[in-house]
Amino acid sequence: MVFKYGVFQSTSRSCIFYKEDDDGNQSTFNIFVKTAKDENEKNKVFAYIDNEQMNKEDWSIYKELDLHDLFEAFGGWASDAPLLFEIEAHKSLSNCLSTFLKKEED
Repeated sequence: MVFKYGVFQSTSRSCIFYKEDDDGNQSTFNIFVKTAKDENEKNKVFAYIDNEQMNKEDWSIYKELDLHDLFEAFGGWASDAPLLFEIEAHKSLSNCLSTFLKKEED
């Protein structure tokens, strides 16, 4: 099966990617950054894969997620994505995770 990939949304705090099959069924990969309220806290990353329309099991992590787990899940979800989507996805991920990464560096 060949999937069509794209970016629904990309902001400094979230990004949503989608893949669509030949029948129009979609799966989305959602990433959210929760910004720390004060300097004693740190930013957190959460992710969710919605596979409901594709009749597959959803994936989510409700605890704090490290970047290795995030990229591993994304790589599995977009394992057959075309190179052009990967380039766009990396730009979106960099934008989305910039707040998280900046806080981590401090």
